[in-house]
Amino acid sequence: MLLAVALTSVVASGCGESASPPWSLSATPTRSVAPTSVATTSVAQTGGSFSLHERVMTEQGRGTGAAAADRPTTTSASAPQSPTTTSSVPSAESDATTTVILSGGQTPLEGVWGGTAERLASFLAAACPSPRFTVPASVLAEYYVRYGAEAGLRADLLWAQMIKETGYGMYGGDVVPEQNNYAGIGATGGHEPGASFPTAEAGVMAHVAHMVAYVYTSSPASWADATTDPRFDFVNPRGVASVLADLNGRWAVPGTTYGESIEAIARAINAD
Repeated sequence: MLLAVALTSVVASGCGESASPPWSLSATPTRSVAPTSVATTSVAQTGGSFSLHERVMTEQGRGTGAAAADRPTTTSASAPQSPTTTSSVPSAESDATTTVILSGGQTPLEGVWGGTAERLASFLAAACPSPRFTVPASVLAEYYVRYGAEAGLRADLLWAQMIKETGYGMYGGDVVPEQNNYAGIGATGGHEPGASFPTAEAGVMAHVAHMVAYVYTSSPASWADATTDPRFDFVNPRGVASVLADLNGRWAVPGTTYGESIEAIARAINAD
């Protein structure tokens, strides 16, 4: 089904009929699976015939039938192991910022984004003016920019993933906004709400740390470890993702276009 329909559904059903994503929906790629380890999603993202519970994005596949076939996972034990070129530490060029978005899921996860928190927040506000976060979107965006840079990960890609995972901050599934869980960490289905974090800042740090486990074999930030992310050690082997497409079949199962769908959101974020 089309990601374009999914994004339109999120906006129309949760953010008011007048809001719309600030990019051309016709340019959005198709997708065939639900996102990974996510608290919620829209009807169009996983099929209108499923219940809200069946559309909850989880880290480990549970349940039966068509909904279960798209259950995601944040462990890589059963995921395909394609070759990657991920480095164990941030590259020498990590101090140089970038806003470049490639295609086909080939945008590198590693790097420091050259945009601002204001840009992230305004992009979200244009599509969904009233997300249900425990802090203003502008504050949440500041956390993503700060901790993304500290961990050598692009904040625009993490923000795009958060948008995808939370349904533009509208939630609606097993995870609730008060958990400050922006990546569905530990939400494994069966009404299991997953991990809760005491603050929005802690939740962002957990999301970033979880991605660190996928991108790096050695953590580039002292705080990005199992003390921050309760699912950090479940990512095995470490360092299997260098570009967005490497998350396919790992963060989302089967997830054949998961990385590409995040890339489409990130492209819109960085559009002039």
